[in-house]
Amino acid sequence: MKTATLTVCLIILSFPIIGYAQGEPFAMTVLNQKPSQPADRYRLMHPFDITYGQDNFLYITEKVGRICRVDTGTGIRSIILDIRNKVYLGINRNGPGGTATGISQNGMLGMALHPGFGTIPGKDSIYVAYCYNNQYLRISRFFYNAATDTCTNETTLIEGLPSSPDHSSGRMIIGADQKIYYSCGDLGYNQFGNKCREILSQHLPSASDIQNQTYTRYAGKILRINLDGSIPADNPQWNSVRSHIFTAGHRNPQGLVWEKEPSNGSPLPTLTPGGRLFSSEHGPNSDDEINVLESGRNYGWPYIAGDTDNVNYRYNRWFEATNCSGIDFEENPNYTPAGATYTREKDAPASVKNNFRKPLKSVYTSCGSQSVTTCELVNGGWLKFPTIAPSSIEFYELNIGKGIPGWYPSLLVPTLRKGTLYRFKLDPSGSTIVSDSIPYFGSANRYRDIAMSPDGKIYIITDSTGSTSGPSAQNPTTLTHRGAILVFRYTGSVLALPDPQNPLPGAPVVQISVYPNPATAQIHIRLGKIRHQPVTYRLYDMAGRAVISGVTSRSLHSLAVADLRRGMYVLTLHDGNGTELKKEKIILQ
Repeated sequence: MKTATLTVCLIILSFPIIGYAQGEPFAMTVLNQKPSQPADRYRLMHPFDITYGQDNFLYITEKVGRICRVDTGTGIRSIILDIRNKVYLGINRNGPGGTATGISQNGMLGMALHPGFGTIPGKDSIYVAYCYNNQYLRISRFFYNAATDTCTNETTLIEGLPSSPDHSSGRMIIGADQKIYYSCGDLGYNQFGNKCREILSQHLPSASDIQNQTYTRYAGKILRINLDGSIPADNPQWNSVRSHIFTAGHRNPQGLVWEKEPSNGSPLPTLTPGGRLFSSEHGPNSDDEINVLESGRNYGWPYIAGDTDNVNYRYNRWFEATNCSGIDFEENPNYTPAGATYTREKDAPASVKNNFRKPLKSVYTSCGSQSVTTCELVNGGWLKFPTIAPSSIEFYELNIGKGIPGWYPSLLVPTLRKGTLYRFKLDPSGSTIVSDSIPYFGSANRYRDIAMSPDGKIYIITDSTGSTSGPSAQNPTTLTHRGAILVFRYTGSVLALPDPQNPLPGAPVVQISVYPNPATAQIHIRLGKIRHQPVTYRLYDMAGRAVISGVTSRSLHSLAVADLRRGMYVLTLHDGNGTELKKEKIILQ
């Protein structure tokens, strides 16, 4: 559907932010705010996903059914896609296209830009997930036309994915392996208005389900999908059935991010060329999680929340209760209604425990001996239970001359209940969280998603309302910034990093070029004056295997790649002393 483009000119307000963790100074700007005009004119309409494009524009989905494109320099915004007539927002709306008087967890959700967006002709595609009724969601691809500043040519990749007014999750990224990763929540089953419905996070599809494209058992899973919507041939098998399912046993995973390699070429000790996939996930009333996602692994829900510690959680099967529909739901984890059964974490079925992957971090497992009231006050007065509601996750990438001292490598997690960005410091290998959470930017807002620019700015979008469904309705309805784009810029001394192509002060820069990229038949490596010959080259696939390797002393060397599988690779070059000269991601198409 082609629609008129709405363009709004914005100005930027700026004021200093002080007193953050470790005394680090930041300045904040509100990108979409203009004091001389009504605030409602510039607010985003229930924003969900923010992505920083390679063209230096922000791309933002609004749950009502729009995608905005925002100039990071001027703040000018345009609506490049408006499909409100097709998007089902939720229970407080008069059907598709109706006026939104409230908000549920349906609507337009996650989005991802094609890896070649803005850099490869013909690859300006935007992938977006949206609900088309109260139960189902589709993932479609649109083509962005820069000349008209609009998205057109919708192609449905997959539909019939489960959605719900509660716990739809809906986060989407495209990994370094050129696959779509999408988070399906558990749909809020076994609680509140869905208390009489069984959680399906451990239920797996049959071969006939996949053949018939029946995807209801994808609830509570992370999916891995080809860019055309099909099932990747190397996806894991579950009960001998290969499907779109990558991992199982999830509750409400709200964040997905790939670990990125340092842009200055400095390798991490155990980093594979493709990096790792991290997620953040809402716990029930304890145990919000930070996970590293591994193919074919089980993350425990609903039998396990966090780790198998039997602390502050047991699986109470409300859907078994006598007269389930006639009784009120209670959040007390130690209460099991009459006629229902429960399972403690350490008694989870072997099918779960034998393949269980515990979180990198369980956040706020319990209040301990504190009363709920005391625990709420200690955690800032926002919490009914000791959870922060992590809404997204970002990997802090090291940039030459742009790094905040001590931050790399870290995971950045914005939150809904606390209105805070938490930083979780990783060890040098990126495999372990080595410190407790460090809070930043605390405010009376609900931080929905985060993006980072190459120059180190942190962009956070905020919710338009102070509550959604379930226990988050206890959050304040008075917010400092509604539907805003907040920009945080570090104002201290940045971390200066050595350039691997210029390791010594005054040394000549080694001129190396690799082309074409993307490539089809050959990759050419043009070397400048290399002091220590010969040069060793290795081309790695996403599994970390060296598919081509050798040495050369030529100024121009070519690699034959026509017989390799299409996808993402990493080329490394080292001189005769073993010093890394270059590391570059290569796309074969």
